[in-house]
Parts: sequence; structure tokens; C-alpha cells
Amino acid sequence: MSAFPDVVDKQPQLGGPDALTFPADWTLTTSWRRAQTRDSKANPLTDAEFMVRLEDRGIHRVTFAVDGGELVADCDCQGWHFHEWCAHVAHLWWKWSRGRLVVHDLDADRPREMPPAWLTVDREGEC
Repeated sequence: MSAFPDVVDKQPQLGGPDALTFPADWTLTTSWRRAQTRDSKANPLTDAEFMVRLEDRGIHRVTFAVDGGELVADCDCQGWHFHEWCAHVAHLWWKWSRGRLVVHDLDADRPREMPPAWLTVDREGEC
């Protein structure tokens, strides 16, 4: 049995997600701590989307892909809605930056097992 119920009936959003920009002091946020320390599951749904569950809380649909040379992200949770940063997106970054998640590069039509060296996500331009 899958760790996630059938959730593919959610309608896709109009337009694409914005490029991900990490907030200032993102490594000190509660979302970042939760992303690293909580039991989790992250399963691919499409080339650009994952279903993410942290602990035994709700399941969230997260867009997380390289598109146009930028990392794009979006999540259906309230944290993302209000802050454009959440534990679900942070969790995918945590896994990907350690080689534990394959993220799809939509332009190159290829999987990326680690963030490419040219990718920047911090406002200051540092990964």
C-alpha cells in the first residue's frame, strides 16, 4: 500500500511557480529545523511535483523542479501561502542537496541527483 492516498485529482495551478528564493537566515527557521529532524516521506507525483508528509501530519503537494535555469517551488500548505517558505519545500531541498532526491530539470529533460553548481537560491546569491 502506498504511503500516500490517491491525490492526483487536485487541479493544477494556472501559470508556473516562481523561482525559489530562500528567506534571510533560512537556516535558522523553524521550517528548516522541521525539514531536517522530522520523520518524512517524499514521493514523486510528476516530473515537477512531489507529495510530502512530515511526521504524521497532512500530505502536501509540492512543485520542486529546475525550470529556465532556476529552482522553482510551490506548496499547497499555509506556510507557503503566507511566507513563500515552508518545511515541505525545505525538506525537498535538504534531501536533494544530500543526493537523496532526484529533481527533474524540465528544460534539459533530465534528472538531477544533486543541485548543479550554477544554481543559486539565496538572496545573497549563495547556495
